[in-house]
Formats: sequence, C-alpha cells, structure tokens
Amino acid sequence: MRKKMKVSTYRDTWERVDRDCMLCRMEKKTEWYVETPHVVIAEKLSGGPFVVWKEHTKSLTEEQMSRVEHTVGVFFDEFELTVRMNMVPDHWHAHIQQSGDGIDLSEE
Repeated sequence: MRKKMKVSTYRDTWERVDRDCMLCRMEKKTEWYVETPHVVIAEKLSGGPFVVWKEHTKSLTEEQMSRVEHTVGVFFDEFELTVRMNMVPDHWHAHIQQSGDGIDLSEE
C-alpha cells in the first residue's frame, strides 16, 4: 500500500519538507513579492519583508546565500539580511531590513 504524500501549500517543489515546520507549511496570508524555485520573499504577519529558503535546512552555502541576495536585490535597492531564527529555529529565513528602517526584531 502506498502512503499518500502530503501536499505543500507552496506551489513549487520543496526539498525535505518537515510536516511540523510552519515555514514548510507557509500559507499565503500576506503579500508575497515572489516565489522562485529556491526562495519566497513575503511580508511577515507582523509586517516587514522576509525571505525563506525553500529547503528545510538551518544554514545556507555561499552559493545559496548569493542566490538569496540576488533575488532580494531585485525587489529592494539597499537592504540588509538579518538572520534571527527564534520562532522557527530549524528552517533558514532572514528578515529584510531596508536602509533607514528602525525595525525591532527582538520578538522575531
């Protein structure tokens, strides 16, 4: 008997999806800037943009990070990526801070 595969809420293919990970099960509850085969750039529920790597992993290689920076750079001119994986510690994501933003990430 075959097991049914869980369908992700993302429309593209995901690697190593974790059933209990809120970023692997991320739903479109906010504005999404873009979804590529590797990343999603969206607004957080609390406001402000963030980028999510579409593989369930804690860290990125240099090549993957370059891909993230390139994709974010298409939508934001001057930005800084702040990696604070407090609420979802097992799935790489970063908060996108634009120059001059006084964003408080202490609760993220």
